[in-house]
Amino acid sequence: MEIENEMRKFEEELGKFHIPRYEDLPDIELYMDQVVALLNKNLYIIANNDNVITPSMVNNYVKFGLIPAPVGKRYTRKHLCYMTALCFLKQILSMNEIKLLVTHQLKYSTELDLYNLFCTELEKSFKNCSSFDPHQPTLCDEKVHCLIYCAKAIAYKLHAQKYIQIINTASEFEKKVDKKNIDKKNTDKNKDAKKETTTKK
Repeated sequence: MEIENEMRKFEEELGKFHIPRYEDLPDIELYMDQVVALLNKNLYIIANNDNVITPSMVNNYVKFGLIPAPVGKRYTRKHLCYMTALCFLKQILSMNEIKLLVTHQLKYSTELDLYNLFCTELEKSFKNCSSFDPHQPTLCDEKVHCLIYCAKAIAYKLHAQKYIQIINTASEFEKKVDKKNIDKKNTDKNKDAKKETTTKK
């Protein structure tokens, strides 16, 4: 097997890969087996000789609060969008990190807008990988360009994880401030109530 030829085939496939948008997905409610079959077909690019998603994974995502619960054991296009994004995000992030990131991003945009943005940026990245040019001046030759991608992946992963860590810290701080303010209000109310009782006496 010629490594370069095989990689060229994959890079071409990756560059053409399209992530189904909301309007591309079935406009009918699906049962679990249909959801799993559809996602495994749509997301074959990350299969690695295994299923991208299984029924137990879907159930865990629901329990963990990463996707809305199905209604009557049926899933909508909205569920499929969530699961599609999750299947990609879990390649680099933990479930906790994904939950924190999604919760934070939803403060500033809608689910549909975020999904479309994520799909567009991911497809751009796929095209960038497929456009690797071994003839451009570089410190190393084509045979080790995988190492370059690994280095970039590590750098971007660390950057993303640090951002999630910071927003989590900020969120915890806001909760503490809110709790402190609520406690102060309750204390003030109790003081006022005592004053009224004393005045009436």
